[in-house]
Amino acid sequence: MADLSYVLSALIAVPFLGFLAVMALGRTPRAARWIALGVSLVETALASLLLLTYFVPAVQLAFGTLLGPHVPEGPPTAGAYVPFLYVERYTWVPQLGMEYVVGVDGLSVPLLWLTPLLTTLSIVFQWDETHRSKQFFALLLFLEGSLSGVFVALDFVVFVVFWELVLIPMFFLIGIWGGPNRRYASLKFIVYTHVGAVIMFLSIFALFWNSESANAAVTGEAARTFDMTVFLHSAIRDGGFLPLVLQVPIFLAFLFAFLVKLPSVPFHTWLPDAHVEAPTAGSVLLAGVLLKMGGYGIFRINFGILPLAARDLWWVLAIFGVVSMVYAAFVCLAQTDLKRLIAYSSVGHMGFVLLGAATLTTVGVVGGIFQLFNHGLITAVLFMLAGSVKHSTGTRDIPALRGLGRAMPQFSTVLIIGFFASLGLPGLNSFWSEFMVFLGAYTAPNAGDLRRLVFIPLLSIVVTAAYYVYTMQRILFGELPPELGKPHDLPRNEGASYAVLVGLIILVGLFPIPFLQLMDGYVRTALPGLFGGG
Repeated sequence: MADLSYVLSALIAVPFLGFLAVMALGRTPRAARWIALGVSLVETALASLLLLTYFVPAVQLAFGTLLGPHVPEGPPTAGAYVPFLYVERYTWVPQLGMEYVVGVDGLSVPLLWLTPLLTTLSIVFQWDETHRSKQFFALLLFLEGSLSGVFVALDFVVFVVFWELVLIPMFFLIGIWGGPNRRYASLKFIVYTHVGAVIMFLSIFALFWNSESANAAVTGEAARTFDMTVFLHSAIRDGGFLPLVLQVPIFLAFLFAFLVKLPSVPFHTWLPDAHVEAPTAGSVLLAGVLLKMGGYGIFRINFGILPLAARDLWWVLAIFGVVSMVYAAFVCLAQTDLKRLIAYSSVGHMGFVLLGAATLTTVGVVGGIFQLFNHGLITAVLFMLAGSVKHSTGTRDIPALRGLGRAMPQFSTVLIIGFFASLGLPGLNSFWSEFMVFLGAYTAPNAGDLRRLVFIPLLSIVVTAAYYVYTMQRILFGELPPELGKPHDLPRNEGASYAVLVGLIILVGLFPIPFLQLMDGYVRTALPGLFGGG
């Protein structure tokens, strides 16, 4: 049998090799897009196989010899921190405490699978891109590889490298293929997110300089390290290797970086500008995957490494989450650009992630993690819809769009499903994550009498339904304005992307248990003792 125990490194390497292949061989638009599609399909297949090993025990048994776990000598070993199904570890620069460590668990696998899936669908959706097509499709693969690296990295140096690499392709995608204000939007995007990253660097070095005792307990060697698994093991064992007085400032610094990336009010202002100017594929990956880096960082680092501070500062997360949910919902009521409306709705939906984390209950935190995944599917559909209506009618201005229900029936059907999924209609995927977040918030033992305040974020559900229904009424009904001409319905390539995403939204909405078990497994193995109930 072929040895595929290096599957995690392959998931990083394949897109970067594809990037080089497109740049070298994509001499025509046709060649560039076919190479990019082929590479991304390979990546999707590898990630799907990895996901299936979690869902289907028989698949895990059948492919166990192929996929690992590949764990060379070194921590973690039996008896230490090992909730990761697959881990790869290699010595990099031992003098500086740097290793190449990658691994996956119930938190990272769904997001790792979402990354190549949305990249593949974005390539298909923008199949007819002709402006500098070689560079366009190559950058999509570069972004895919960088995002995959973030979700598997278990060494802080590796994590930071990929965290920063993500900025490069997105900066150029917005700056070259974006709208009229693309330069302003791309600069604002990179300044905001890079400032957050600089603050994160300070937190990482604070952990590094205080890591000797934790490393000694795990490896027997009193040396400083960037190895996340050492910190995670220490947190599971005794609540972390740092006292609360040190955990709190490090927690807040990490939280700032992740709130900017998520983003949360008031650090969100870069997002609407970036989305409005970005090409459709850029918006899909920005909202569908790149924003998830912030939520992933909170659950992996703030909760996984600094649990004492998480217990102490849950109310900070709750405030940011509730404010984001309510503020974004009301701002959406005033939007006239369909893409800007969807961008602000993303800010509100990321508020669910923060509120779920703040509950410190298993059901609430699992709901917050599930919301990351569900929002990735839904927002991909919504931003594709904004791109489709722009291609067909030449405008995204909501007051100018009327009568599309009769003129574009396929588009209208997908729009209704996407809007209903986003507002949390039962039977569609987002219902489960939003329900679990509110259930966790109401039953959270740390909330006490404040549990009654759960009706404040519930207000955002009502307002969300209002602006989505109002937008549908304005876009789909009435007579088609003459200035729109004769808009065409969805072309085949766009229809194929929608079919996959809508199918997944319905499938996950009807059968959420496999994903919930996957995420619940992460919570119970990687975050024991953090939650007070649920």
